[in-house]
Amino acid sequence: MKVLVVGGAGFVGKALVARLMEAGHVVEVWDRVLNEETTGLRSRSVDLLGDGPLPQPEGGPWDAAFHLAAYSVPGMEWTQDRIMANLRMTARVFDHLAEVAPGCRAIFTSSAFVYAPASHRIRETDLLGSRHPYAISKHLGEVWALSHTQELKVFIVRPFNQIGPGMAAGLLIPDLLQRIRSGEDPIRMRGRNDIRDFLDWRDAMDAYLRLLDVDAPSGSIWNLCSGRPTPVSDLVHALLQACGVDRQVLFADPTVASLVGDPSRLMADAGWAPSRTLLDTVQAIAAAR
Repeated sequence: MKVLVVGGAGFVGKALVARLMEAGHVVEVWDRVLNEETTGLRSRSVDLLGDGPLPQPEGGPWDAAFHLAAYSVPGMEWTQDRIMANLRMTARVFDHLAEVAPGCRAIFTSSAFVYAPASHRIRETDLLGSRHPYAISKHLGEVWALSHTQELKVFIVRPFNQIGPGMAAGLLIPDLLQRIRSGEDPIRMRGRNDIRDFLDWRDAMDAYLRLLDVDAPSGSIWNLCSGRPTPVSDLVHALLQACGVDRQVLFADPTVASLVGDPSRLMADAGWAPSRTLLDTVQAIAAAR
């Protein structure tokens, strides 16, 4: 297939591009950072927040497109302008796809943060309602993408915590690894020992590839998650084990919140299932850094 990846220079984007090429697809990447061109890959420097026209497909329209581009670190300083920037990027991409590649599989990566807090495994039919600005930007993006279900085959993916090598600074794992390797002892966590749903990046890429073939109506929405409730402390101790050290871990906030997904819809529709353990993942992360 001829596949466009918008935002192909980030953590998920790089992994997805590599996996698509490995599977034999013809891949085109858009990003503000221009990647080196390799066999079978065309990279374009594209500013989605600019005013210039977006590139046209060459040699026929794209068969599928993944829209990953966004301000995407929940802990960064969020402003109204950043919320609207994420929406503008999504709007420009989906409007463009509807015009130049009608019928294309247009896959929007949203976020599990769009859901209202819940103590159970969250399903796609559960209430939305997060008040975090990042989640609001993703919810708005979903609404815009779904406005094109007639012109495009729109799929919405709500990833929970996808983890692997190459994550951006400012996220929990790369920052924690830096602190472990600097010798911090005890490890003083600034946040809470929340219950989270961690998914190996390789399992996530397997799922994204399945969406190129899945037979589902336009407007379908799936959780992308492991379904495993994991305290953050388990992740920290797994990282410590992978680094070969043993340290005390202290949390500043004793309260606990939960964000765990139910992957059963994606498993049923796409014939997909997560297979890597948390230890498999953190060992790969530690080995890569």
